[in-house]
Amino acid sequence: MLELLLETLKTFEGVEWRVRETRTRRLENYNIKKQSEMLREVETTRLMLTLYVTFSEGDKKYRGSYDTEIHPGASANDIRAKIEQGAYAAGFVKNEWYPLVSPSSGGEPSSEGANAPDPEGDDDDAAALESLQGAFFSGDCREGGHLSYSEFFITRRDERILNSSGVDVRYRARSLFVETAVHWKGKGEKEIEIFECYNASLPVGSGDVSAAGEMLKRRVADLFAVAEQKSMALPTPQVGDVNILLSGECLATLFDCYSERANVQMIYQQLSTFKEGEQVQGAGGECDRVSLTLDPRMEGSSHSRPYDNDGTPLDSHEIIRGGKLLRLWGDARFSSYLGAAPTGNIANVRVSGGTVAAADMRIEPYLELVSFSDFQADAVTGDFGSEIRLGFYFDGEKTVPVTGGSISGNIATVQDTMRMSTEERQYDHYRGPATICIRGASIAGNAG
Repeated sequence: MLELLLETLKTFEGVEWRVRETRTRRLENYNIKKQSEMLREVETTRLMLTLYVTFSEGDKKYRGSYDTEIHPGASANDIRAKIEQGAYAAGFVKNEWYPLVSPSSGGEPSSEGANAPDPEGDDDDAAALESLQGAFFSGDCREGGHLSYSEFFITRRDERILNSSGVDVRYRARSLFVETAVHWKGKGEKEIEIFECYNASLPVGSGDVSAAGEMLKRRVADLFAVAEQKSMALPTPQVGDVNILLSGECLATLFDCYSERANVQMIYQQLSTFKEGEQVQGAGGECDRVSLTLDPRMEGSSHSRPYDNDGTPLDSHEIIRGGKLLRLWGDARFSSYLGAAPTGNIANVRVSGGTVAAADMRIEPYLELVSFSDFQADAVTGDFGSEIRLGFYFDGEKTVPVTGGSISGNIATVQDTMRMSTEERQYDHYRGPATICIRGASIAGNAG
């Protein structure tokens, strides 16, 4: 089907294009407790086509675009009709003109061409599944609770990206997704169930999935600990102005705001005020200043890849150092609008700059929040917040688990007092401080 599409595209003059072929093989296993209820393998192929048409109105030059999917069973006439319709529609889209990625700017064309073999040979997903489930269920050994269900997805994705400017690149990625829930009763009458999802990359062309297995062991242990503590937790009190500690996956969401605000698209659309060479955090006050690197090949991240969807080759880029914005980053289109060198789209974030041991953050009274129902942060406004699933309140004498209530705040308000732990933790695409300490956020407790 790819060859038929490419041959048909060659017959259209004045139409540029990009094609993404994604071949996916996914092994799925559904378990009730530790018993497998359904094991299946799914293979799919998707062909995504973007058509570009360049046109002018007066002195203004535009590049319109249109996205569509080519069905695997489409005939030559079906494909031709889609291209004709898409090219016509693209002529009404008035995007400011921008160059497409080329082999010189977007990586060397594949030397192997259309008949290249699988990038890294074959992978034994069945063996990986057995190993990963063994690691996962090894943590299900608590008297007070059990894993009520789990769903495992091991996905192998072969990507090929081509465009009319000569780009032809390919790569393979392999990832793990797990969905599960723990049911906990313990010694009391209160029964609770907590749902979680985990993502990670798996090595390509290797049977060694031990790193992902260790990650699952830690996450399952954390999940049981959260369930046990929540079953004994008191309502979150009105704590007043104390140190607030944040730990866990919420940090990935929080620090994503820094990278998102440095993205050329947000700058171009005037959704961010970040400027190169200026302080974006730590302009005043005592704090640990953020240093942030985009790392497209971060080990363990399900978002790691060598090229973005346009075919731009991806490398690591330090974009913030000591709270100062070093450079903007982003895709070829919006980078061209701002006259910036394109980095490609990169999801992985590595944060450094912590100077305080987590234990030292817990000397004074604090409220540490470790689990949320759905922590969210808005990169445009800087607002963040969530309902509290589990926290720990230390009043200077004793520590008690708490639950309920909510946190709300704004990054601009808290960042100039933020301290970050020297200990680090990875949560899929984020690697950085395991704990941060902030002041200035609001806690709405549910107890007087």
